[in-house]
Order: sequence, then structure tokens, then C-alpha cells
Amino acid sequence: MGNGRWLGGMTSAAALLLAAVTGGAPHHPSPAFAGESGPGVFCAPDEPPPDSAATGAQTVHLVAYPGLPYRVVVPGLAYLAGPPPPVTPALELQALRDRLAAEIAAAATPGEFAFAVTDLQTGEHISIHGAREHRAACVMNLFAIVAALRDVQAGFFPLDDVDSLIRQTIYASDAVTGRALYEKIGGGDVVAGVGRVRQLQREVIGMASTSLDHPPAFPHESLGLSADNLITADDANMALAALYHGELLNEELSAWLVDAMIGVKPGLNYLTAALPSQATVSHKNGFVPLWDGFVDNDVAIVRFGPGLRNAYAVSFFSQAVPVQYADIPLAQTLVRMTWEHFSATYP
Repeated sequence: MGNGRWLGGMTSAAALLLAAVTGGAPHHPSPAFAGESGPGVFCAPDEPPPDSAATGAQTVHLVAYPGLPYRVVVPGLAYLAGPPPPVTPALELQALRDRLAAEIAAAATPGEFAFAVTDLQTGEHISIHGAREHRAACVMNLFAIVAALRDVQAGFFPLDDVDSLIRQTIYASDAVTGRALYEKIGGGDVVAGVGRVRQLQREVIGMASTSLDHPPAFPHESLGLSADNLITADDANMALAALYHGELLNEELSAWLVDAMIGVKPGLNYLTAALPSQATVSHKNGFVPLWDGFVDNDVAIVRFGPGLRNAYAVSFFSQAVPVQYADIPLAQTLVRMTWEHFSATYP
């Protein structure tokens, strides 16, 4: 069974107990907060970035995918025994890291930036500030999506129950539908759902540096652990690799989710998806304006080549950026450099 624990049958009571054993008590909102986000907190920019900032972004053609039929499967098929052993990056990938680090150091805008890249063929991984905690914003909702699909896999409810919630959460980085996923997997209790997702991250995937406290944009529905939801670029790429390799979901649902993550509205394709049309980008955004500046994040699996047989994972995190969209030139430079490396490595 490994070190991971299967979460499909975890009850709301057990999820609430998680808050006690992790050092905090769950905080349930008053009715006034039950259906609204905190003031001034968003999961996506109000307006798309200027056209000049998004030059070269791929055009996404949305496809309607039918829901999978309801079926019961044997629980416990997807475990991780812990982080995989590190693979020493090849000299070419180490050279890419040096170039990426130089770009970040020379960024024209103030702010804190983290960038991680994982070769999904070999497991080689590089990062710049990859172990630094960043505010996650709605990137966190990717894990509520995975938790909901694990419940579908276990047969607790059909995909049709969460299909539209998942797609809207991906398409518009919608915090409201994201919150509904926590409520669904918590058996009607949002905070219990947060506890289940936190356990998925830390005990199943092994994201030891990630801390989920509340649904993004709903800080009053809290486990009482911290004011911010925090994640690292290294943790994000670890999770993306696990998703890509079918370690979190069965083959059918893994493929369904990676395809669903292509369906992001064009106005949000300005970070990891600002690539040539040869690249198919499955990604999840996160954005929030905070007291010390803007948070603008994106994590992705990029597939390319005949039959999309080649792939890499990439995570871009920014925080404390004083001007909205000021991070875009840096992000697009980093993702383009990464694309050039992999498209040349796997022609």
C-alpha cells in the first residue's frame, strides 16, 4: 500500500479530525460567508492581458467530451510511496536551468518568481526557487479536481455529477465552482472537503511543502491552519508528473483530465500556454491581487510530437508583483526557452 493512504472512503468526520491532528481547528463560516468570496479576492484577472503581452499564445478549440459511465472500481489503485528518487539532470538540462535562472535574476519587474521543469520521459527535474513557498491562488483547485475524480474512480458518484464543475473550474479559473468541488468531496461539508484534499496532497502525493487551508477565494471556510494557501514549484511538478504517469487516477480518468485541462478560455492562455501551435498545453491558472502585489501562477503539462508522445511539466509562480501583468514578459520568455529545449531534444 506504500506510504500513501487511499482517500476515497474518508468521511467528513475523519476530514474534520485532520484539523485537530495538524494543529488547528476547522473554522466554519457564518451564513453571510457561506456563498461568497472574501472582498477583493479573485482567481483570474478581471480583464485579459493586453494583446501585445500575449503574442504567440496558442488558440484553444474547446471540445465537448461526454461523461464517462458510472462504474465501481476496486479502491486503492492509485498510491504513491513517496517522492521518486531524484534523477541527475543531463548537462543540457542543467545548462537550461542556468539560462532560466539568469532570466529570472534579470527580470524587469520586482517580485518573487519560481520556475520548475520536469522531463516526463526521464524524470529529470530542474527548478529556480523551486522549494520556496508561494501563494497558490486557484492553482490549488487542481487538487480538488483530482480528489473528485478519485471518488468517481472509486464509484462514489458518476463523473456527470462533477463534469461541468471541473470544466468551469478549469476554463475560467472559477473559484465558485472550485468551492463546489470541495463541498462535493466533503459530503456537503466544504471544510471536510478541504481536509480531504490536504491529505491527498501531503500523504498520497507527498507534497510536504504544500499547505492547503481553505478553498481559494473563500478564506472563512478554513481549517484554521494558516492565512494563505501555499505551494512550491517543486511540489507542483511532482504532482503533475504523478498525474501524467497515471499514479493518481486510472488511465481513463487521467486522460480525461489532461484533455479537460486544455479547455482554458483564451484570455487565460498568457503564461504557460503562450507557445506555438505544435504544443498542446494542459494547465491550471491561479491569480489573486494581495496587499503586497499580484500573484499570477500557472502549472502545466506540455505535450508535443507525433501522437503527443513527448511531454514535460512546467510551473510558473509569481507573487509580490507591483503591477498587474508585469510578470508576463518574464513568464513567456521562460516557457519559450523551455519549449525550445524540449522541441530540440525530442524532434
